[in-house]
Amino acid sequence: VTTTDITNVGETTATSGGNVTSDGHGTVTSRGICWSTSPNPTIDDNKTTDGSGIGSFTSNLSNLAPQTTYYVRAYATNEAGTVYGEVKSFTTLEEEPEETISGTENGHDYVDLGLPSGLKWATCNVGANSPEAYGDYFSWGETTTKSDYSNCPTYGLGISELEVQGYIDSEGNLNPQYDAARANWGGNWRMPTEAEQEELLNNCTWTWTTQNGVNGYSVEGPNGNSIFLPAAGCRRGSSLDYAGSNGYFWSSTPNGYNDSRAYYLYFSSSHHGMSSNYRSYGQSVRPILE
Repeated sequence: VTTTDITNVGETTATSGGNVTSDGHGTVTSRGICWSTSPNPTIDDNKTTDGSGIGSFTSNLSNLAPQTTYYVRAYATNEAGTVYGEVKSFTTLEEEPEETISGTENGHDYVDLGLPSGLKWATCNVGANSPEAYGDYFSWGETTTKSDYSNCPTYGLGISELEVQGYIDSEGNLNPQYDAARANWGGNWRMPTEAEQEELLNNCTWTWTTQNGVNGYSVEGPNGNSIFLPAAGCRRGSSLDYAGSNGYFWSSTPNGYNDSRAYYLYFSSSHHGMSSNYRSYGQSVRPILE
C-alpha cells in the first residue's frame, strides 16, 4: 500500500488517500488513512475507512486542530494483519481570526477597542481594502502618494512656521486639509495624535502574528475587540524598505525639537513603541474616530 500526497489542507481538514497494489493473498477487508501528531501513526490512532479490496482510494481528514503538524499514512488490513504505506506530514493552516466591526463611518469600518478615551480605530490603512493590505504611503503633511519620497513641503519647518503656513492647528497637530485620513476618507476620520497612539500602545495587548499570510500585530483592546496592523514597511526615496518585518504609522504631531521630523508608531516582531522619523518618508496611516 502507498500513501497519496496530502492536498486541500485547511484549518481543520485535509485530503489524502492511498493505493493498495496487492492483497497479500488475502481479502483486503479495510483500507484508509490513519493519522496522529506523532510520527508513525497506526489504526489505533485516528483513521478513516475507505472501502475494501485493492485499488486507489481517497480519504478526507476532518476535526483537525489549526496550525498543527500531522503525520499520516495509508493502511490496508486482511486476515493476516495490517500493513502501512510511507509516512507523510503536513501542517494545517492558521485559524483566521473573527473580524470585529463596531460600525462604519463614511464607508469605512471601525472597531471600538474599549480605550479610556473612547476613540475608535479603523480596520484598514488608508488606501487598503482589507486589514492585511499595506495601503498607501504618505509623507507627513501630504495627502497623496508619489513615486519619490526624498522630500516634502513640511521638511525643515519649525512649529511656528508650520502654524503660520497653516499645516498645524493651535494644539500642534495637522489641520484637516493636510491630514491624509481626513483628505482621503472624509467624514470625521483623522490621523491619531502622538498621545492617541501612546494610548493604543499602553492600553492594548500586542501580539506579533501572521494574518492571511501577512506579518503584523494583533492589537487587542481592554474590551477584547482587536485590530490588525500590517508590517507594511516605509518608503524612502523610490524604494520600499522593511515590508514584512516593520511597521511605521504616522501621527499628526510634529516633533517640536527637530524641524525635519514627526512622531510615529513603529514596530518589529520584538518591539513596539513611539519614535520620530523624517517627514519626507512615506509611511502608513491608520485613521481614528472620536
